[in-house]
This record gives sequence, C-alpha cells and structure tokens, in this order.
Amino acid sequence: MPLAISITSVEAAADNVYIFGTLTASGSYTTGGDTLDFTTVGAQVPASVAPLQVWVGGSTGDAYSWIKGAALNNQKVKINAASNSELASGAYPARITGDTSVQFEAVFSKLI
Repeated sequence: MPLAISITSVEAAADNVYIFGTLTASGSYTTGGDTLDFTTVGAQVPASVAPLQVWVGGSTGDAYSWIKGAALNNQKVKINAASNSELASGAYPARITGDTSVQFEAVFSKLI
C-alpha cells in the first residue's frame, strides 16, 4: 500500500517549490521500496513533474532512502532497519506504523 502523504507546509523559492509533511505507513512493505505517490496531494505539487529530491526521516533508527521515479505516482521509499538490512517484505512492523514522526521534504522544480 502506498505511503500516505500529509502536507504540513509548502514554500515557494525563486527556482523551486519545497513541500514538507509526514508519511504514514500501513499495510505491507514491498522489497525494493514502498510507493510514494505525489498525485494524491493535488495542487500543492507543480504540474506532473517528478521531484528533484526527497528526504525522509523517522524516529525509530530505521534509514529511509528515496528512489527516484519518472512520474509523480511512482516514487519509492526504501527502508533499511537499524541493522542496515532492508526491511523484510510483508506487514509493516509496529515500530514503523506507530512512528508518528516520519517526516519528508520534497523539492520540485518551479515551472515558470
């Protein structure tokens, strides 16, 4: 199931748009990364351009890494456990679903 996105702030700079928010995991994790679908945030995201950069971090000691996709709907977030091995495919562990501090920052090119 894709990670649910909740936007907390949008800041427009001269060349880029910065979107800040939180992610909520539910369902199951898939080896290689869970989907991060920015089409769900509507008008906050510029046109249909994929992000230039995404940072994700939580409070559990797990490491989150962004895998760039070609479109808004196929970005991925890979999760490595504190042991530096990828989270196993299957139901998310309680430490991930219960982490209310998973934050993200996404940078999009401002289309002028």
